[in-house]
Amino acid sequence: MNYYSKDVYNDLKNINKCSFFNEWYSIAEPILLSDEFQRRKLFRHHDDSVWDHSIDVSFKSFLVAKFYKLDVYTATIAGLLHDFYPYAWQYNKDLETLDKKYLKRYHQKHKSIKELHGFVHAKEASINAAKYFPNLVNPKILSCIETHMFPLNVKPPIYLEGWVITGVDKKISVRILKNVPELPSYVGLKKKAKTPNTILQK
Repeated sequence: MNYYSKDVYNDLKNINKCSFFNEWYSIAEPILLSDEFQRRKLFRHHDDSVWDHSIDVSFKSFLVAKFYKLDVYTATIAGLLHDFYPYAWQYNKDLETLDKKYLKRYHQKHKSIKELHGFVHAKEASINAAKYFPNLVNPKILSCIETHMFPLNVKPPIYLEGWVITGVDKKISVRILKNVPELPSYVGLKKKAKTPNTILQK
């Protein structure tokens, strides 16, 4: 599967006509064009992809930050990388052929509830963001990423931009809570399935 695109600007035709899109894109472009971030098109995020979800959170967080005169750079970058964890926690057959290392967490057996995806991925996304984009992130951005799963993560955001990321992410994801069968997958528990290919599929 060819997931990489050099023309991300036009790929985002669902939002590139919106007000302030060009300003947001000028901040987001280095991450959007990176191979590692584009690979998130293959990482499932409920009924979407991590790529789509992260762009949605980033652009809406940018708009909120701009409206309230907050730090739009932090809102943009933290929004893009808030789910930049280094593994696929929902099954995707394309990763079986492209690079199985991303499925390590998916196949891992957790020893305790504290090790489930919903409780650990914010910290892991923060570490991964610093690894791949050291010149684009800073302590403030990493803090916003690391605390975006509050209250599953006990530590709350310490920056207003962190609260924006947390709120926008919850607003977008809250539809999952309306679908009770998906609640186990929301925190990283696997549902029983007849075959591996149907695990966590809607």
